[in-house]
Amino acid sequence: MKRRQYTTEFKKDAAYQIIIEGVVVQELSDRLGVPTNQLYRWKAEHIEESEANNPASAPSPKKMAAEIADLRKELAKSKRMNEILKKRWDFSVRINDEIRIYRNP
Repeated sequence: MKRRQYTTEFKKDAAYQIIIEGVVVQELSDRLGVPTNQLYRWKAEHIEESEANNPASAPSPKKMAAEIADLRKELAKSKRMNEILKKRWDFSVRINDEIRIYRNP
């Protein structure tokens, strides 16, 4: 079986989608027909290349990618908490026909 050859532009676009747009690697793998380990390798290569071409005064691409990942995790956690609070609010409103506000003296 002949190995598939991908263009540099295709690899950079796939890495960009993972790093910047936050596309899940498995979804991208299924959509593009590329193995997940290959996508992770392209992502690492893209970050290393960006790091090498980065001027000293600019922020590190590795640190920025890590920060983006952390922010995505934090956002996902906040969304889950928000959904829990929404469900609790809906439940409490259905139990009581009126909204009651309790204040501390």
